Amino acid sequence: MRDLLHPRHLGALRRFAGTDGEAPVLLAFDYDGVLAPLVKKPGGARMRRRTRALLVRLARLYPLAVVSGRAWKDTRRLSEGVVPHVVGNHGFELLHPVPVPAPVLAAVRGWRRQLEAELAGVPGVHFEDKRSTLAIHYGLSAAWRRAERAVYAAANRLEGTRLIPGKKVLNVLPHDFPNKGDAIRSLLARLGLTAALYLGDDVTDEDAFRLGAPMVMGVHVGAGPSLAPWKLRGQERTDDLLEALVGLRERVGGRGRSGSGSRTGSRSRSGSKSRSKSRAGAGGGR
Repeated sequence: MRDLLHPRHLGALRRFAGTDGEAPVLLAFDYDGVLAPLVKKPGGARMRRRTRALLVRLARLYPLAVVSGRAWKDTRRLSEGVVPHVVGNHGFELLHPVPVPAPVLAAVRGWRRQLEAELAGVPGVHFEDKRSTLAIHYGLSAAWRRAERAVYAAANRLEGTRLIPGKKVLNVLPHDFPNKGDAIRSLLARLGLTAALYLGDDVTDEDAFRLGAPMVMGVHVGAGPSLAPWKLRGQERTDDLLEALVGLRERVGGRGRSGSGSRTGSRSRSGSKSRSKSRAGAGGGR
């Protein structure tokens, strides 16, 4: 992975971010570990003031989305209403809360009962019940490695699930639920766009990175391996990237479009092929 903020790589960002005046790409972000620092408490952290202010400016220049494993209502609350497009539960709640089908509710309740029985007495375990999915946090005590082993052993005995590891959290989803890659594809289709810059920091974001260029310019935040061709050294660099993106569009007179992000008309259709070529170059290799 290459550092996207290194001076010699800013040209790739400039080409991808639509500074030639076309309707811009979608900017999409995970929340925890990207827009806000990772913290131990399951409720999450608030964004820094600078992050929030930059998102307000970006929303006037690009279509923005936050794509989180948290429930839609929690993601909306944490993003403070400054990101127009909110996706929760890894893509199940696309742009709005979604009623959970009765069979899914019953399955998730059953998984929780089974896990609570098997993990009783294991320190530092917390269940985040999102009704359609379940997250098991296990980093709340000094003995988190013991808790991690117990959580994985218990979860592997569940039926009809897809397990997605995170940072000291294990996400338990119905096996046929959407993932963050599905969410990005759906957002692009709804907004009439062809490409997205996506920032994520953990395993749940790899489904979005897997889409690859020219559809997704993936940026992995923090240390560790990833399918993303680009990286930021840590969450504290997110604001620097947001500021660079603001500068790219404001320097060309703010010709980008906000919120709805619709890409229509003959110009976008005729330009999509050549633009895809340039974005393919921006995707780079590992």
